[in-house]
Amino acid sequence: MAKILIVDDEENVRKILGIQLRRLGHETVEAPDGPEALDFLKEQAFQTVITDLKMPKMDGLELLQRIRKNYPQIPVVMITAHGTIDTAVEAMKRGAFDYVTKPFQPEEFLEIIDRAVRSAEELSKEFQRSRSFLRQEDKIIGSTSEVEKVYGIIERVANNNSNILITGETGTGKEVVVRLLHDKSIRKDQPMVRAYISSTSGEQQSAHLFGESKRPGCFDLAAGGSLYIDEVSLLSLQTQAELHEALTSGKYNSPSGPAAVDCRIIAATDYNLLDKIERGEFRKDLFYCLNVVPIHLPPLRDRTQDIEPLVDHFIQVFSKKFQKRLSHMDDDALFLLIQYPWPGNLRELENCLEFAVNVSDGPVIKVDHLPPHLKTTQAAELRQERSSRDVLESKVQGLEKVAIEEALQSSGGDLLKASQKLGVPPSLLEKKLALLQVLPSR
Repeated sequence: MAKILIVDDEENVRKILGIQLRRLGHETVEAPDGPEALDFLKEQAFQTVITDLKMPKMDGLELLQRIRKNYPQIPVVMITAHGTIDTAVEAMKRGAFDYVTKPFQPEEFLEIIDRAVRSAEELSKEFQRSRSFLRQEDKIIGSTSEVEKVYGIIERVANNNSNILITGETGTGKEVVVRLLHDKSIRKDQPMVRAYISSTSGEQQSAHLFGESKRPGCFDLAAGGSLYIDEVSLLSLQTQAELHEALTSGKYNSPSGPAAVDCRIIAATDYNLLDKIERGEFRKDLFYCLNVVPIHLPPLRDRTQDIEPLVDHFIQVFSKKFQKRLSHMDDDALFLLIQYPWPGNLRELENCLEFAVNVSDGPVIKVDHLPPHLKTTQAAELRQERSSRDVLESKVQGLEKVAIEEALQSSGGDLLKASQKLGVPPSLLEKKLALLQVLPSR
């Protein structure tokens, strides 16, 4: 269960909330005002903070602002007897997880706290990744052409308002790309709101995005900034239709009435949306609406050149975290990492290095320090399978190169004639020439 900080100047309110939360197994700590709450936050780790809006010494909005600045991984739930829609929107724009108004129903309050607690672990992981995962001096770590291409797209499109669809396997760093897109845009000083589709049921998705009753939705909260729709493939068909209508018309129905869409849309998914379209699970019109600027993040197994700089980066990060003096990883351990196929991608590599730094007993990480699963028979089989694929690919490329050279020679170096002999488009032949480093001499 979670450790929850309750901040309210009314002792009775603190006691009532504490009783309800402890009945569910949570541990609670109470503070009568903002300054005392900040002292508790310096000394103890909390998974959620519940705070009143109107308090002496420091109001709830100021406390929220300080928590968001210093402890961004902790969800904050606002409680107020002055809960107008404007106040709620302002609090949530500043980063509040949710809010309830006094007097409130216990069921509603406990449901919100349950969601906040469940999101706390995910927020904490995302916070750690955004601080240390892929970024080094505000750049993506890596030198492969795929990584350079991704970074180039980010640089070119960050300041326009085109919708963006980020695809890639789980653990490839989509959250980091979203943060870079927002931080490099003209909207960087405005909210960056994340819509948690995976943790929202089908009937609640519309309310989560567009709001309901007096509760603002993600579109309201992201006004002026960016809206990150995480795992967009899990939207129900009904919510997909509503989202498509909002994006194409530029309008949606907010709790306070018709409103204009005033946020940059960034959607992401682990799934192949074209497959889902074929199965009737995703709307084609919404796909094209979102896929204005596609960004695909390659799996780590396709960018093995980046493993060494990533390893160096994570060694620095976790050496600092665990107060150890580690210099590098030896060649045998690094070779093992390069050969491993990384089904969990960058996230798995990060966890691997955290383990290795933790158990290391000297300045160098060795094979013995790596997680056991990297040294199993199954891992060895996966490495062998990958090696076999690489050999086969090399042989295929060799045969292609011979066929292209013969076609060029018999065509006098004429690309069009050579492509006709090979039965491929000229554009594809040009790509193959570059890939296989064949010179089209006459």
